[in-house]
Amino acid sequence: MKYIFTLFTKLLPLLLVCCATHAQSNYPQKSISIVVPYVTGGVSDGLARALAIKLSANLGQQVLVENKPGGNTLIGATHVAKSSPDGYTLLLTAESTLTMNPMLYAKLPYDVDKNFAPIIALASIPQSFVISPSIPAKNMSEFVQLAKKQPKHYSFANLGIGSSAHLNFELFQRVTELQLVDIAYKGASAAITDLIGGHVSAMIVSTGLVSAQARANNLRVLAVAGSKRSTQLPDVPTFKEVGLEGFTPSSWFALMGVAGTPKDVLEKLNVETNKILKDPSFKAEQLDRFALDPIGGSAEYLASYIKSESQRWSQIIKDMNIKLD
Repeated sequence: MKYIFTLFTKLLPLLLVCCATHAQSNYPQKSISIVVPYVTGGVSDGLARALAIKLSANLGQQVLVENKPGGNTLIGATHVAKSSPDGYTLLLTAESTLTMNPMLYAKLPYDVDKNFAPIIALASIPQSFVISPSIPAKNMSEFVQLAKKQPKHYSFANLGIGSSAHLNFELFQRVTELQLVDIAYKGASAAITDLIGGHVSAMIVSTGLVSAQARANNLRVLAVAGSKRSTQLPDVPTFKEVGLEGFTPSSWFALMGVAGTPKDVLEKLNVETNKILKDPSFKAEQLDRFALDPIGGSAEYLASYIKSESQRWSQIIKDMNIKLD
């Protein structure tokens, strides 16, 4: 009996490993939730829902999108950070959650390195500088001249203190030496509506969200980020072409898991998502709709990119002396 007990105690760890490995290899066995820390209707929400449909088919389990906006993405990010590390709760977010918030808040309810596990960099999206059609400026030079003549007369839509939209606009004001009035919005959709209606003067926003309205002459895009012009707005110059060579606002999205999630689960999600990003039909039907450029690659690439972007924004935020608590 003693021999059997000793043998059992020696075999137990192996049995547990085998059971865990078997469970992981069968992942997923239930529905998966992708948490988006933004309101519905934005680019991140659209990307998440398009990705969820494809992942549902590829993984054989339903993938749901759960919007948890608020607190400059803190609410949604914290929810995921405190979730079980089993691969059933994921976070799809933009760069501010991972690279800006840690520099803006003295105390965060989550730690990027300790609470999250990188899965894959999804896509990048160039930003556009957009103004209301009620403003008598046909190009960037004319807008800058108008705004300089009347400091704090014109306004810009702030999509959240410390958000990439906010920080990019603060950089724009520094580069152009302008002074505009800050008007807060909870999401891009409401800000675009007010921009069209002339209730706010300008904003920096994802190109894909405004390209259709620009083509309909409901608003005016003065410049787009990127090394070349947007295929959606080929007549709009780049920031470099309008004389703002060092100003290249952009945003990117990543899929993150919870720290401690089994490695093979994270790898499976990475492999399946890479397949989707490389699918020509997905690019044509979904990514191009939002003017998104697929990134993809390994989890290690995403981890290194988060690190490099954190270092870049750390210096910018320090120079601008912005703190949120």
